[in-house]
Amino acid sequence: MNIDKTYDYIIYSAGLAGVLTAIELSNKGQSVLLLNFYGFLGGSITESLNCNQFINGNNLDGSVKIIFDKIKKANHGILYHAAKEFLFNPETIKIILQQELENSKVDLLFHIVPFYLKQKKDCVEVSLTGKEGIFNIKGKTIIDASDEYDLLKLENAKRSLININYNLFLTALKDDEWQSYSLIEKKIQLNNDRFWISLKLPHPENEFFIENNSQKIINEFEELVHESGGRLQLIPSQSQKIFGIEKKKISDRIFHINSLLNENLNHKKIFITCSELEIKFKMTL
Repeated sequence: MNIDKTYDYIIYSAGLAGVLTAIELSNKGQSVLLLNFYGFLGGSITESLNCNQFINGNNLDGSVKIIFDKIKKANHGILYHAAKEFLFNPETIKIILQQELENSKVDLLFHIVPFYLKQKKDCVEVSLTGKEGIFNIKGKTIIDASDEYDLLKLENAKRSLININYNLFLTALKDDEWQSYSLIEKKIQLNNDRFWISLKLPHPENEFFIENNSQKIINEFEELVHESGGRLQLIPSQSQKIFGIEKKKISDRIFHINSLLNENLNHKKIFITCSELEIKFKMTL
């Protein structure tokens, strides 16, 4: 990354949509900087273990299909498959997306939190904090590809919280008593007595306390799992929060990737929506 450079595009964050958009723009000869809060890629699939996806492989095309095919060919890339329903291994997603970016000319910067946007005459200055400290970078166009509209929030776009889910993996259960837990929205049984579970969490009065409330519920659920002879095998970096927003575009220079679509990216059909998105940004960007 060159902090003195004015990039053609700065994209935050590095979910599937952000990665694909960054690679597509880079392949067109644009200079692209991709930013991410965590030190790995994948968005909600890896950060929140939103691994349960619905895909019609015949409807995928371009880079999305290439990535999907690589996941299917990888050892243990698919943990569950029934008809058009898949459960992905989040570690496989991380590895394949990292490989795709390493084969591109996209600049990538991890462990970054954007905290201020300033529109100037010929660019947008983005203020960031990260391991490198606090610094500014410039981009001609800023694309918010985050699941939670993080950049648009900096421009005072009003978000509304729709759903909160906490997704996790369980293992080695001796009985089914834990399945009586009232917040279980969905469960998928894998091999070796493992399960992928999605808990639907209540909304706190203040959005600031989402993760604190989530932890209390997970502690309660973990006790029930232990009583059934199991354990939490894998928990997410954060809960999966689904927001709506009043405005998806601030200006021609600052917009959310959803503004290119007729509907928002579907959190259950990320690959399908990204395939549609790929067609859209080939025509518009």
